[in-house]
Amino acid sequence: MANGDKKTAAQEVKQYLQKLSAMSDLDPKEFADESGLANKLAGSYGKDELKSTQLRKIFHPLKQIERDVQRKVRGKPENEQGAFETHKVVLMMPTLAYARGRGLIPEDFYEIMKLCLREKVKTNKDFLRSVQFIEAVLAYHKFRYPSSARG
Repeated sequence: MANGDKKTAAQEVKQYLQKLSAMSDLDPKEFADESGLANKLAGSYGKDELKSTQLRKIFHPLKQIERDVQRKVRGKPENEQGAFETHKVVLMMPTLAYARGRGLIPEDFYEIMKLCLREKVKTNKDFLRSVQFIEAVLAYHKFRYPSSARG
């Protein structure tokens, strides 16, 4: 894939997400499949453009927040549609901005994370779908660029 094609794929993912009214409208079939959005996004960046370290700095706090939201939702379907309110995600945004400012994550990835974590998240269900999408991106990135340190 030529560099221009990679950037086009990231832009395609961003445009797709921008058209959604909320992240819960994102069908898992659209992102989780090997031909889906998550793999396209992961393939948009080389190993040095988007490092696993940066993905982990985003992913680990999200998984903790996800566990908190799942506890809140468990057994109470009405809570799934309840308003998503957590200051922890808001506090992640400066970390993302810092990584972007230092050139540790690409600009379009930063914009996609803002869509996934702030702009398209209104309910607990939206947030949970965002985490699934980000988890799929991380998985495909790791698939494409396995760590050589672990043999």
